Amino acid sequence: MEILPEYKEYVRYKLAQAKEAYDEAEGLLSVDAEPGYVVNSLYYALYYPVLALLHGRGIQAAMQSVSIALFEREFVRTGLIEQRFFQVLRRAFELKPKCSTPESRTITRGDVEALFADARDFLETVSREAASV
Repeated sequence: MEILPEYKEYVRYKLAQAKEAYDEAEGLLSVDAEPGYVVNSLYYALYYPVLALLHGRGIQAAMQSVSIALFEREFVRTGLIEQRFFQVLRRAFELKPKCSTPESRTITRGDVEALFADARDFLETVSREAASV
């Protein structure tokens, strides 16, 4: 996976943020926190690697939905990243609480637990790829 040399530090920083968000989600789940809080942390554990990959190629996006679409175009459709990782990212994006909408979602512990394995695998995959560049 190509990461421009001038962006390697940023990529490492975003991956560290992703690991922190993942660890936070695990901690929240372990104390039976409200699932919306867990999903929010887990979403960022998935989203920060997306930002790292895009930025690593010099691609900027101002909105989360645009970043996700660019991630799909640049990494998933090209076969660089497995489709299942894109699906778990989309699911976390759909589940995470939205500040701008009054709608309320019912998020269950099962919804959250279903995201964890793929989130961990995604973070490990991106970290491994970034380290090899």
